[in-house]
Amino acid sequence: MRKKLVRLLLLAIHACDGMPMPEAALISAVQNLARPEQPTQSDILEALKEAEEQQYASGVSDSFLQERTWTLTALGIHQARKVK
Repeated sequence: MRKKLVRLLLLAIHACDGMPMPEAALISAVQNLARPEQPTQSDILEALKEAEEQQYASGVSDSFLQERTWTLTALGIHQARKVK
């Protein structure tokens, strides 16, 4: 299921067209895309960690807004286009 979640993460972030996506919104989007399966927040965060380790996505913490946002790397954009 983790591979599917990584794929859904890439698609959700790619839909933002280069704009950073807040982590809470990303988790909600993936939970909706994964239906009827019901991945937990923990499942999605593990998949997000894997996407970051594979250099598909990059997360940045914003100390002003107190949130983490995510964007795709060049490799992540390439992967997202392949799975679309």
